This record gives sequence, C-alpha cells and structure tokens, in this order.
Amino acid sequence: MKRWVVGILAGISLLMGGLTAQAESNHFSAQAVLPDNQIDKKVTYFDLLVKPGETQKVTVKINNGDTKSHQYDVQTHLATTSDNGNVVYDSTGKHADDSLQFNLAPATSTVKTLTVPAKQSLLVNMNVKIPAKQFPGVALGGINVTQHVANDGKKKGVSIQNQFGYTIGLQLREVKTLTVKPDLKLLAAGPIQVNYRNYIAAKLQNPRAVIMRDFKVDGYVTKKGDAKKMLKTVKDKMTMAPNSHFNYALGDGTKQLEAGHYVMHIKASAENGKYQWNLSKPFTITAKKASDMNGASIYKPEKTTNWTLVAILAAIIIILIGLLIWVILKNRRRDEDEK
Repeated sequence: MKRWVVGILAGISLLMGGLTAQAESNHFSAQAVLPDNQIDKKVTYFDLLVKPGETQKVTVKINNGDTKSHQYDVQTHLATTSDNGNVVYDSTGKHADDSLQFNLAPATSTVKTLTVPAKQSLLVNMNVKIPAKQFPGVALGGINVTQHVANDGKKKGVSIQNQFGYTIGLQLREVKTLTVKPDLKLLAAGPIQVNYRNYIAAKLQNPRAVIMRDFKVDGYVTKKGDAKKMLKTVKDKMTMAPNSHFNYALGDGTKQLEAGHYVMHIKASAENGKYQWNLSKPFTITAKKASDMNGASIYKPEKTTNWTLVAILAAIIIILIGLLIWVILKNRRRDEDEK
C-alpha cells in the first residue's frame, strides 16, 4: 500500500508560481529547465510557445541529495478535472474528454526508470510531437517525477511505503495572446454512487482549450413540473482543465433515492462572473435504479413513528373503551331496576 507524500507541486495548477524546493525527508527535488521559447519566465512550470509540426524538447532536472543512489520514474499525464472541481495532473485523472483535439500525454516520449547517483543531478530530456494541424488555445498536462519504490514481494503482510513526488506543469500554446473563451455544457444528469453514498450529479464539460478559473456552480434539482427545490449545492473557487468534464454532485450522500421524473438546474459563472450560464436537463430515476442504489448505500432510512396513525389508533381505543364502559353501566342499571 502506497501513501503519497508530496514534497512540492511545482506549477501544479498553473495558477500558483510556487518555488521548487527540496523535500525535507526524501532528499530529492525536480525542476523544469526552461527553454528559450518559455513565454512567462517568472513561473517554474513550462509555458511554451510552439509551432505546428515541430518537435518540442522539454528538460527536467532531478537532484538527488541523498548519500545513496535512487531510482526515479518520470511520466507525463493529461490535465483533467477531478470531481471536486480541481485540475489534476497525475494518474488519478479521468479519461480524455471527447472535445480534446491534442492530447500531449501520448505525444510526449516516454522515459524509463532512471538512476541518479548519490549527491548528483541528472537532466531528463523528453520530446513532444506537436500536431501538424494548429490546435486552439492551450494543451495542458503535467510531468510527474516520483521516487521509484520496488515491490519485490518478499515482505509479508501490509507495508506502508512513502513515495515522494513532484509534478511540473506543462502548458503548450501556439499564440501568446489567447482568444479562446471558456464554455460550459451540461452533458448528463442522474444518480451516482460514490463510496456507497447516493448523490444526484450533473456531468459538466468545458469543451474549449482554455483553463476555466474562478468557477462557481449553483445547482439544484426539482421534480418535473414543480418549482420546489429538492436538492441544492453551491460550490465556488473551482477550476476546470481545458477540454475536460467532471461530475458535480448534489446532496450530502445520506438521502435515499426516489423513483420519478426530475430536472437538473445549473447556474454557473467563471472569471469572477465574466462568463455565465443557465442550464437544465431532465432525467429519470427508475424504480429498479432507486432500489439497487438504496440497497447498496451505507445510509438506510430511519424508522420513524407515524404519529397520525398512532393518534387514530389511540382515538379508536378510547372510543371502544368508552363504549365498553357505557355498555357495562347500562347493563348494571338494568339489573338494578329488575331487582
């Protein structure tokens, strides 16, 4: 079982130009060697101006400050959007969105596991093949450098190993001034289950090759033909990667699903309200779907007391007791009269 311990994420969001520094306990660091075609020379991630059909070389420097040699893995991943509304640059990301025109991950040459001797540095060169057809906006990804952990299978039981890593942002564009504007699509809506909890989710897509910043979503669900809001969730300060999608979940995961016809409503904005969208999409929860997901959920409906039924039953009992007493008293008076 591996537990990620992140030393520094250099340029992981392309929004924070944090300085690359050496992690305290893993004794290694990784940094971008910025080439001449770096657009913004004040940042520590790659922001490169490229041309169609060319091969772009990118170089990463790995510094091993330990007293013994170590192996390192270097991988390039596409930037995607997590279901928490954050840009991610590692293997936890989703598959490429259908709107993506240039995926720089497979276009970047692969690197095998590298060995860096003690107290030395190593330059790692990779080539990115730029497509002949011009791509709009930006292509975004991340170069992940991790200290290699060998799993020889000799240790029995559960072992916890720290795997230290750095992520260096890799952004490519073919024009310095971007004119591509973000857009938002509501691709689908319906129930999903995450960690055995039920939610209603809107599948949101940024189909443009541009980062969507300061992204805010006000989402709610109504029954079809009814204006009453059943579920409502508001999130802000989110970021979407170019040409990506994610599931925007509504609710807290504790509700049981009910079969029926519903409508998802999304009111969203980006860039501090500069771009705004109002979207909606109907969806249906079938009885089988509700039953299956409710059965698998860790939250079960609480058994509540039906006080209306209790009151009715109590009233009936009181009436019956009253009738019984009335019959007994009537019979007693009749017996006394006969005497």
